[in-house]
Amino acid sequence: MKRIFLSLFVALMLLSCGDKIRVKKIKKLESKVFAKGVELKEENVINLVDAYLLYAEQNPDDAKSPDFLFKALDVAVGINAEGPQKAIEVADILIEKYPDFEMTPMATYIKGFVYESVVGDLDKAKAVYLQFLEMYPDNPMAEEVRTVVDNLGIPLEELIKTFEQ
Repeated sequence: MKRIFLSLFVALMLLSCGDKIRVKKIKKLESKVFAKGVELKEENVINLVDAYLLYAEQNPDDAKSPDFLFKALDVAVGINAEGPQKAIEVADILIEKYPDFEMTPMATYIKGFVYESVVGDLDKAKAVYLQFLEMYPDNPMAEEVRTVVDNLGIPLEELIKTFEQ
């Protein structure tokens, strides 16, 4: 019986150490990407996004996981090292696995924005924006999203003229 408890204790210790090691790795990668004066290398960006995703995948119930996913989305969109599809993939994971996370509405909006502005697929962008409105009708951003949907595809020059009148 003592051996069983000892084995369980050792296993739990190894698991907890593994999480700490993964978080340290993430912090180290963050410093390689975000530190002032550091030359931005695509490899470090990709590794950071992958580390965030791996942590969330291996620790789905950890409170840090949705935060790490949102950070992965932010990095994927902001630095765009792996193209827009990576940002869409990360947003999908966050939306599916953490629908009640406080930043999931923003992730949904960002996904629509990526389809609209980066990919240029207005039909998919509209579908995502409408999904946002369906999932988060009372969100403070809902009115802005309605405006985006109403003006989707209208050239910027026309919008400016409309607002000037």
